[in-house]
Amino acid sequence: MVKQLVDSDFYNEAVPIEFTRALLAQAKNYGADVTALLEAARFPFDPLTQHAQTVFVSREQYSRLCLQLIQVLGDESGGVMPDVRTPVGTTRLILLSMLNSSNLSAALRRGIEFNATCRIRQGAKVVNGLVVDAEGRDATLTYLCEDDPLEHQHSVLCNLAMWLRFSGWLIGQHVDIVSATCAGPEPEFNAGLRHFFPCPVEFNGTANAVSFSARHLEAELIRNEADLRHFLKLAPYHIVIEPEPSEVSVTQRIRGILGDDFREEMPSFEDLTGLLNMSARTLRRRLEKEGTSYQRIKDNARRDAAISLLSRDGLTVSEVAERVGFSDPSAFHRSFKKWTGQSPGSYR
Repeated sequence: MVKQLVDSDFYNEAVPIEFTRALLAQAKNYGADVTALLEAARFPFDPLTQHAQTVFVSREQYSRLCLQLIQVLGDESGGVMPDVRTPVGTTRLILLSMLNSSNLSAALRRGIEFNATCRIRQGAKVVNGLVVDAEGRDATLTYLCEDDPLEHQHSVLCNLAMWLRFSGWLIGQHVDIVSATCAGPEPEFNAGLRHFFPCPVEFNGTANAVSFSARHLEAELIRNEADLRHFLKLAPYHIVIEPEPSEVSVTQRIRGILGDDFREEMPSFEDLTGLLNMSARTLRRRLEKEGTSYQRIKDNARRDAAISLLSRDGLTVSEVAERVGFSDPSAFHRSFKKWTGQSPGSYR
């Protein structure tokens, strides 16, 4: 039942060439010397040339290129945050301020306080908060600088998603975003939003907001300064491309068991307890602590696989439905719309 990975580790960790090209396009927008950037990042080829379309970029190469761009711009946001420049070293200081917190809730509030004290420009009216709903089920992280243009708000929303990836690393758990709101209009090119938000995204809201299970706020931080030094070397990859998996996260272990081919029947909950060597009671308690359930993990795994397959050319919607385990295409349409707020055809 456990699906084996057949690709090499390098292939699994390769960065899609589009992400590298987006970095270089950003560099060009700011007048940076692209050739010098590539040389400093020790790239053996130019990703912007046509013959490089199928060349893999490793996570180390991508991270080096991203860090070089940050150095050249003097801005750790890479120039995408509209409100104020983020000086080099800010991310490390924010994380250091969060490391010794009692739990994730305290850590996020320290990060918000750091932003308010050290990052936000003088006189700007900013909303940056963390609230939990009355039922204690969902937590919402918000950010809005009212002076910023509406057309830049989707970049701010993506930055909030990156904050939650930092959060997941701090507690060793995958923090699944259940809903998101953008304070601006839907951008013409929304590949970035799709990458960070497989969930429904509402536009023209009163603030940028991401919601997730409030259970995560109770989680203890498992990282120290030595972990941070190691993490920062590949932080661009893990924050932008793929969050770092954690052995302590039951959610990630289950996702590994499920794999990404759902034409075979998924393990039952009883099968799963055997594969994880846990009692049913322990597994339910661990999943509850991580703010999720086995059904939700299965739904998210199929959702993510469907999104990935719909992004490829050559597959019909019916073929995608079959690959993610739906024998009835209409049932797939209903489920996909529930997951993302769009039909498969519209999403494509």
